[in-house]
Amino acid sequence: MIRRTVRTALAAVFLAAAAIGMGSVLWGHGRDVLAVFSGRRATAVLACAVLVKAVGQLAGWGSWRVGLAGLGSPLPAGQSARIYFLALLGKYVPGPVWGVLAYVRLGGAAGVRAGRMVTAYLLNTVVVLLTAAVTGLLCAPGLGAGAAWLLAASPLALLVLWRPRLLLGLLAAAARLLRREPPAGELSERGVRGAIGLETLCWAVSGLHLWLIAVLLGAPAGRALPVCVGAFALATVAGALTLVVPDGAGTRELVLLGALSTVLPWAEAGAAALASRVCCTAAELLGAGGVLALTGRRKDRQGTGAGHGTVDTRVTHEGVA
Repeated sequence: MIRRTVRTALAAVFLAAAAIGMGSVLWGHGRDVLAVFSGRRATAVLACAVLVKAVGQLAGWGSWRVGLAGLGSPLPAGQSARIYFLALLGKYVPGPVWGVLAYVRLGGAAGVRAGRMVTAYLLNTVVVLLTAAVTGLLCAPGLGAGAAWLLAASPLALLVLWRPRLLLGLLAAAARLLRREPPAGELSERGVRGAIGLETLCWAVSGLHLWLIAVLLGAPAGRALPVCVGAFALATVAGALTLVVPDGAGTRELVLLGALSTVLPWAEAGAAALASRVCCTAAELLGAGGVLALTGRRKDRQGTGAGHGTVDTRVTHEGVA
């Protein structure tokens, strides 16, 4: 109870500080920013940004699915999409355990053991961190020497691609941090490489939504492209590691603000960070809703078909009798 109260207080203080910081950046420029976001062109650009983010998330789902298959538990596309996109919504709840619990619960309903789901979660976490750090190198030149630590991520990622079995050591370290049992068994090297490739594609495509917003606000298209793609990867991971607030609220925006200020004035950079949050949330909610609708409709059709089969068999038997 005390721990929960402290966490809630920390979250409130952090969110208040982030809101004050963003508010000070936007103070006096709200009317100009709103003018940019009004009109048909802005509506079309924001709609494209949501669509691009949704497509990028499909690559993220593919990475997780390939990793799970590499552990020896392949799932059909519809079933795995339902697990991934529903569990993804667990990040909107503060704390590090909700995503894991969602994966375990949904995976158990699909017939995958809890230990295998936790290992797949840890594998995906390590792959996400590695690929985000490497993708973040794209914006490192604009951030200065403070981003030099990212240079260590590139050879590490290449080493994992060369010897994917080394990832078991990273998984064991992640398990210790989360106070979980270390992973057991073998990983498919092809599966690990596929997961890394798809997750890198996820960052590359997802970051384009931020680029569209930045260009709309006046950023030079060529110079802003690597900054936006790299900054989005770094900001998303920084937000995920801020466990006291749901979905890294505040952290992601502040990281984006610092990176985007190299290609935009501070006010426009702050507006782009906030618009990115709205687009990402909309894309994730639409993705989860779409998956639920599609998989639910498929189940209904299967159930109806099974029902018709039962009736037909009964009538045939009665006719023979």
